[in-house]
Amino acid sequence: RYPELATVCRNRNTLILYPGAEATNLEEVSVMSSSPSVMIIIDGTWSQAKDIFYKNSLFRLPKQVQLKTNISSQYVIRTQPTNTCLSTLECAAVALTIIEKNKSIQETILRPLQALCSFQLQHGAQIHHSKEHLLKNGLYDKPMPKNKRKLRRMELLVNNVKI
Repeated sequence: RYPELATVCRNRNTLILYPGAEATNLEEVSVMSSSPSVMIIIDGTWSQAKDIFYKNSLFRLPKQVQLKTNISSQYVIRTQPTNTCLSTLECAAVALTIIEKNKSIQETILRPLQALCSFQLQHGAQIHHSKEHLLKNGLYDKPMPKNKRKLRRMELLVNNVKI
């Protein structure tokens, strides 16, 4: 249905940035081989990205990579699921920094995000802590979900279990 996408996904130098059990840490891939010609990064909420990844079999053809990082998101005007979840832009910046072995790439790409957050905070926006932080510190003020799966995921967040 998408011949151009199929061609890209079948290229052995294509990577897809999507975490999971099958994913290799990008740092290890960049050391083992030359820079890939293409990296696919799915943009959307986690739920949307998961649907896109699993509903398109082409996305299981490229080598799956993930970021192993402990940096916190600079997108502080948005609530993240955990303290180490990053926005798509931040993931792209970190990935390019790793592939190109050039720290200034990350700084350059994230400068507009920092300016956006700063501007928004100066005009009334509030800093949002991660859901993990809110739950661990008793600050989560929304009703707990009735769905057992969602409730279990929240319990795992509180107990430092990687989900």
